[in-house]
Order: sequence, then C-alpha cells, then structure tokens
Amino acid sequence: MNVIGTRCPSGAITLCRHRSRGRHRASTVLCQSAVRFAVLLEKRCEDMIPELEQMERIKLFDKNEIRGIAKKLKEYEYKIQRHTKTKEDYLRYIQYEMDLLKLIKQRRDKIGITQKKSDIDHTITNKMDRLYRDAIFKFQDDIRFWVAYIKFCKHVHYHNNVSHMLGRMLQVHQDKPKCWHIAARWELEENKNKQTARQFLLRGLHIHPNSQLLFIDTFKLELEDAVVNDQKNESNNENAMSTRTDDDMTIGLKRTYTVYQQASKRIKDIKFIIQLLNIAKEYNSTEKLQNKIVSDMIQEYAHEPLMWDTMARRELEGLVQPSLDEKVVEINSSQQTPLRDRITSCNKVYQTAVKKIKTEEMWSLYIECLIEINQKADPLPNFKRKLLKTVLLQAHQAKKLKEKYYLHWINMLNVEKKDETANKKLKEILNIATDAIPNSTSLWHARLRYLYAIEEENEAEIVFSKATQILGEKSLALWKVKMLHAQTKCSDSTEQVFQAALQGHPSIAREMKPLYIEWLVLKKSIQTARRVYDNLCLQPPFSLELHKKMIELELIQPEISLKHLRKCNEMSILQFGKHNTNVWIQYITIEMKYGDPKKVGDLHRRAVKTLEPMLTDSFISEYSLIKANIDSINTDT
Repeated sequence: MNVIGTRCPSGAITLCRHRSRGRHRASTVLCQSAVRFAVLLEKRCEDMIPELEQMERIKLFDKNEIRGIAKKLKEYEYKIQRHTKTKEDYLRYIQYEMDLLKLIKQRRDKIGITQKKSDIDHTITNKMDRLYRDAIFKFQDDIRFWVAYIKFCKHVHYHNNVSHMLGRMLQVHQDKPKCWHIAARWELEENKNKQTARQFLLRGLHIHPNSQLLFIDTFKLELEDAVVNDQKNESNNENAMSTRTDDDMTIGLKRTYTVYQQASKRIKDIKFIIQLLNIAKEYNSTEKLQNKIVSDMIQEYAHEPLMWDTMARRELEGLVQPSLDEKVVEINSSQQTPLRDRITSCNKVYQTAVKKIKTEEMWSLYIECLIEINQKADPLPNFKRKLLKTVLLQAHQAKKLKEKYYLHWINMLNVEKKDETANKKLKEILNIATDAIPNSTSLWHARLRYLYAIEEENEAEIVFSKATQILGEKSLALWKVKMLHAQTKCSDSTEQVFQAALQGHPSIAREMKPLYIEWLVLKKSIQTARRVYDNLCLQPPFSLELHKKMIELELIQPEISLKHLRKCNEMSILQFGKHNTNVWIQYITIEMKYGDPKKVGDLHRRAVKTLEPMLTDSFISEYSLIKANIDSINTDT
C-alpha cells in the first residue's frame, strides 16, 4: 500500500486505497462463493449416502458398484452446481437417475429383494422431481423441460405437482398454443375436470384465435360433452324433447356447431374443415351436425378437390348427407345401402368432380379411392376392377394420369390371365404410357422388359434406341435390362452391349465399367480383365467403383498379385486421392495385411500432403484407429 501511495500524488492516495480495498472485497466475495459452492456440493453428496448405504446393505449393488454410482452422482452434482450450468447437464443427470431407477427395479426383480423398496424409489423419484424443478426455474424458456416434467409426474403419480406447474407454464408460455392444449388435456384426461379444461381452451383461443389445435380440442370437448348428455337424456324420455332446438339439434350439438362456425370463419382451410367433420363422424347421433358442416363445405369449397373427395368417400361409406347436385346425387336414406350402389354413388360424385375440376390432383384422388376399393377383399372384384380400368383410361385421355398410376395399370394387366387379347391390351397401354410421359425411366423400363419377355427382339431394339435417346443419362436401368437379356439369351452379344454402353453417355459409361470388368473375370480370365482395366481406368469419366471392383477381384484370386493390387490402388489415389480419404485407408490396410508394412509410413506422408486440408484431420483419426487395431487387420480373413 505504501508503494502505491508514494507513486501517486497526495490527492490520489485515497483513491488507490479504495481500489485496493475493492479488489480485496471482490476477492473475498469470490472466496465466499467458492466456499458456499463447496459446502453445497458436499451437502448434496452427503444426502446421497443413506440411500447408497441402503442399496449396498440389501445387496442390490456391491461395494465397487456403489463407489462407481457415488462418483457418477458427484460428477453430475458438480456440473449442475457450477456457475455455468447447461441444459444438457440437467438432462444427462435426470437420464442417469432414470436409468439407475430402472436398473434397481431389474436387480430387485432378478434377486427377489423387496426390502426398503419404497424408501429407495421414493428418494430417487424426489431427486428427479427436484432436478426437473431446478431445470425449469433455470431454463424457463425451454418448453421441453415443462413437457418432460408433466410426463414424469404422470408416470410417478405426482398429479398435485402438475396442477401447480400448469399455471406457471401458462404464465411463461402463453404465446404457445401447444401449452394451452397440454393444460386442457391434463385437466380433461387426468383430473376429469371438463369445466377447467374448457376454461383453458377458451383462454387459449382468446390469445390464439387462429389456432387449429385449440379449435380441434374445443370441438372435441363440446362434442363429447354433447354426446354424453344426449345419451343420458335418451334414458329419460321426458327430458329428451326439452333439449331440442328449433333446427332439431340438441343444445349440446348446437354449442358444438357454434364452435365449428367460429373455427370456419377464422380458418379458411378445407383440410381443417374435413378434420372437424371426421371427428363428428366418429360419434353416433351427430348426423344433423355432419349435414350442416357438409352443407357449408359444399357452399364454400366447391372449387377444392378434397371437398369432392370427401363427399365421394362419404357416399362409399353410406353416410347420410345433403346432395351436391340434385340431378346427380340424391339424399341417402338412413338404411345401409348395398356395396354396388355405394360404389356407384361414389363414382358419380367423382365423375361430377372431374368435369368441374379438370386437374391432375382431382383425377389422382379419384383413382386412389378406386385403388383402395380394389384392394379390399370385398365381393364384386370384376365390377371394381372394370371400373378402375375405365377411370384410368379416362384420366389418360384427359392427359391427367400420373406415372405411378400408369405403372399400377400395367401391373394390373400383368397379373391377369394372359391371352392374345390381354397381351395386345398390355402392349397398347405400355405404348400409350411412354408416349404420354416420355421422360419416365420406369415406364420405358416396363415396356422394354415386356418386349424382351415376349421375345420381340427387333421391336425391343427400336424401343431401346428411342428410349436411350430421350432419357440420356437417366437410361442406366435400360442398359442393365439389355445387358441382362444379352447374358441370358445370347452371351455372344454381351460384349457388344458393354462396348456400346462404354461409348454412350459419360455417366452411363462410368457405371458400366465395374460391371464390364466383373463380367470379363467371370467369362474370360483375370488376365483379360487386367488388360482391359489398364485401358479403361485412363478413359474419362474416371470411376472410383472401377478401381474398387478391380481391387476386390484381385483379392479373390488364388494367388494375390501385389504388383496389380498396388497398380489399382495407385490409380485410385491418383484420380481420387485429393478428395477422398477412403482410397488412402484402403491402400494402407492392404499394405498392412498383404504387402510391406514399411510402406505405410510413406503412404501416410503422401496422404497428408495430397488431401485437402479440411480432410487431413479425418484421415489422421482413421489412420490412428487402424494402427491401434493392427492385430485385428493381420488376423482378419
């Protein structure tokens, strides 16, 4: 202090002393904070001792296991007590306690120990409860902790804790509709309190007037309440009439309809309206409500394909509903109509729809419904199949048929009993499909396979040439079909097919190179394959798969040639060694196992120099793993 004082002017000595005292006080505060931290950590660790001793005493765990558990718990406690704690610290600690409790139950079941069960489980559960509460307090903005805590409380039957926590959650997260949803579902499902659930939903909708989630919850709540009350009133006939309103809906259903009206005004989305309609459909005695929703839907969403799809499917189910068009669909009776009539009514709705909405989406919904009808093991298979074929043809003529439906059409004809007429029809459909969607590899593939199957070689060649010209680099699947056919029917022409493919589009040539090399080894010899490889590997586009395949073929020879193996690896790293660590690792592994381990160091240095800087660390890590497991490489078959 004297030294500081002698260097300062007399007026500044006091200031220097104050600064010195300030540093001293800050140091004291830090020391006190560290002491408090140590004391609190020690206390928490001491609190664990009784439960650990109990577990050891009743032989759930041995001494070493208890020591390990204690060490782990202390580590987690340290992390959540330090100044810079993170969410992950709490999540990992909670997960560890969950795993510990699960292990205890497993040990208890295995050994048959029931002593101190409630004490131990209760202690761990309380600790998890405390951890959740601390995490929520520290990280209130993270909704995951709130949701996880509610699930935890439900699992361990801490229901009272949730009721208190819901209020806090809604204070912090009232801007999230999901929180109001969680609160309402809890009150409804766990506390069986419809009134409180209703209040949560109404408050939530006041803040989030456009929330589909909250409107759906409110609609369900009012609908369930209405159905339950109606069932009670039906048992008391004297009260039944008094609950009816002027439009013949009960008061409860009228309230549900009001919710629907508010929702439909706020949310202009046909999918949402259909969702509400489907919820109403799940309950009996809601026909009047469904009809009102359907009437509104017809009036407001006649331009939406999904509206027509919904109406058609309701006809298929035989549901009571108002008509779309008096000339087309009449109001159904309440009696169950036969399947044929229901399918016919459904089809009429779709036919009306595709005339009004001439889009691919409308036709696709129509066809999807008919495919589903055909997949059901109901009667009338011929009637349903004929109807589907007719609609597929109509969609094709309207130029609105998707590729997948052409393929479905082709598959239908493929599985049917074959005769001259059926084959002619299938061939016709294949032709019109590739004409309609000429860029479809799948349709050309199906057509080419069919021509090869019926042995129309000349036409197949014409189709192949046309298809590869149109598809270009997307025609690999066609080349493979042609190659497979050549190998099966006429092996002499296989060489020609390969040569043609190698002269074709670069991406096709790259994919065909490894297949060609493999075929040469199988049909001719490894020597022939080596000569061809020497030429192919220098021809662009370069193929990494070609080098891999050649290395694979060299390794399966009765006598492995290191000279040829190294040539393949050298070509691989020459062409791909700058951007690919695997080619270096493969070369190093081969030298370790079959070649000269002394060359490994040189390969390592070359790799580090050649690879792009961002890949160097990754290579070094992989290399270290190989060096650490060198024995397993040497003993590997």
